[in-house]
Amino acid sequence: MPYQYDDFENCLNQQFTFQLDDGSVELQLTSVEKHPNSDTVNDVQVFSAIFRGDNTITLPQQTYAIEHDTMGSMHLFIVPIGPDDKGMRYEAVFS
Repeated sequence: MPYQYDDFENCLNQQFTFQLDDGSVELQLTSVEKHPNSDTVNDVQVFSAIFRGDNTITLPQQTYAIEHDTMGSMHLFIVPIGPDDKGMRYEAVFS
């Protein structure tokens, strides 16, 4: 079953471990946003999950193996969307 909006909303402000070729990095889930005018598409909710890391590294756009304490293992395609005053932000879109 695909991940739903509520799965991520229940993990707001928690850390996710993104696996890299040479180690891993922790990103915090900072927001989950439903996309306007799209409740579901083919029984999948359309939403974005926004993660934030520090500014010492910028992860390239690609699919990452990710670990989370309650959600377990998954693969997510993330895109860097730019920094804010607290660090670099990344978006994963679910559709």
